[in-house]
Amino acid sequence: MNSEQARDAASQIRHLIDLKDGETGFIRANSDRKSTEMGLFPGVRVVMFRNRRSEQSLVIGAGDARFLVSRVIARQVEIGN
Repeated sequence: MNSEQARDAASQIRHLIDLKDGETGFIRANSDRKSTEMGLFPGVRVVMFRNRRSEQSLVIGAGDARFLVSRVIARQVEIGN
């Protein structure tokens, strides 16, 4: 991979906070230990239920569970398609 391809790959990395309402993705990486232990680990499919910039937390679903995730943590969770 040359430097241009690496730069393109880095620019395509999305985080949980980037998902819009109704959008889905798979967790690629999660550096937050607590949310990983709660079930938000790599490979899990998530759906965004509510992402409002005016609110402190996001509402997401993973399997049958629903989570309130702070924006700070949502910035640490990488999402893939």
